[in-house]
Amino acid sequence: MNLIADIGNTRIKIAVYDGDQQITFKATPRRFALNMLKKAVDSYPITCAILCNTSDVDKAVVEYLQSNKIFIHLNHKTPIPIINGYSSPEMLGKDRIAAAVGAKKRFQNQSILFIDMGTCITMNFVNSTGEFIGGNISPGIKMRLRAMHKFTARLPIVEVGIPKTHFGADTNEAMQNGAIKGTFREIDGFIQETKEKFGAINVILTGGDADMFENYSKNKIFVAPYLVLEGLNEILKYNVDKN
Repeated sequence: MNLIADIGNTRIKIAVYDGDQQITFKATPRRFALNMLKKAVDSYPITCAILCNTSDVDKAVVEYLQSNKIFIHLNHKTPIPIINGYSSPEMLGKDRIAAAVGAKKRFQNQSILFIDMGTCITMNFVNSTGEFIGGNISPGIKMRLRAMHKFTARLPIVEVGIPKTHFGADTNEAMQNGAIKGTFREIDGFIQETKEKFGAINVILTGGDADMFENYSKNKIFVAPYLVLEGLNEILKYNVDKN
């Protein structure tokens, strides 16, 4: 079985896969990473592991994962089953390339726009020949709301919520409408622009704020909450098969 670990800025997501099937999934604050990994290894017959981290990772976590028969610490030199057309691959977020692999696994020989609505929003494109072209990065919803508070003298901290009114009836609603509905229109506009440029595309949505946008957009969208983990598992399998 394969152990998949994705460590972000605040959380670690851990999954165990048997082939293509996800057996279990856990998410926890990153300070508990080592304990969660040990529990997974104690609970399942793990033979291979892969680690993806977008920020610094504890040395103890890497050393523990290295005890597996096969371990991959994903970086820009790791062989992957798609073409990476990014001009600065060493700067490309590992989660973005993993999501690209996961997206291509779902839609072979088709063009895909995959959108990750997390701390930042990334909108990325893989063409029908399996090449990751690149994408765009913009602030996530919570970041937009916090930035309005931080960089002004009087705007408050506002929770994420979607007002029913077209125009905000108070400052909170005005900020929510601007940050959240503005984000939705930005993404919808980018989907339409991509369709006009590349023709028929599949749109995949992932990340913590994905459900909100799925209910808003009129575009046909596939929600894939485990897209990065699916891609990491595919990269791991690809490297095991090569060896």
